[in-house]
Amino acid sequence: MKRAMASMAAGLAVAVTAVALAGCGSVSAPGGASTTATTATTPTREPGQAGAEALARHDRLFPQVAAKCAGVAATPPSAPAAAPTGDGGTWADKYAENHAYKQTVRLLADAQCRGEAHAARIADALRPAGTSAAVGEAGLRAALQRLGYPAELVDVHTSAGTPGFDLEIPEAVLCVSGLLTARPDIHPHGMYLDGGCTEPKGGH
Repeated sequence: MKRAMASMAAGLAVAVTAVALAGCGSVSAPGGASTTATTATTPTREPGQAGAEALARHDRLFPQVAAKCAGVAATPPSAPAAAPTGDGGTWADKYAENHAYKQTVRLLADAQCRGEAHAARIADALRPAGTSAAVGEAGLRAALQRLGYPAELVDVHTSAGTPGFDLEIPEAVLCVSGLLTARPDIHPHGMYLDGGCTEPKGGH
């Protein structure tokens, strides 16, 4: 009798231990099933914010740009001005609706800084070559490749005889676009909501 009671006590202790171990990191679900509980949370990001690894790779590829923007935090841009009210607001709303396809993701402060540094870097490299059609598409494409921008991420085009480009910098989640007019317009911006760095054709 004593031996049987000892065996039952030992079995009960084993069962309790098994239950305790099974309970670690688990939660009971309806029906007796258990699922593993996780405490890790997915970090949230603002639109246009690059991951740490991608950003580190960018800064290794473009150390001069990284140096100019060291210490700039990934803070959201200031809110846009409110649309006018009344009839003007109605017209503004309609205009915004018709041109929604042209909207881009707003850049955070660090991406804006890096984008402006890229734009200045490109402008400095193109300045000795002249502007407008004197550069040409082939010359513009070659100049951007020499600066370290892969050909597959550059769209070179000509508009009304003026060469221009749209460039994606995926590691920093930003775009740089330029038009080589008499006074070249080279500026950073976020990706279009429809995707990519080239302004989509469409709208109504």
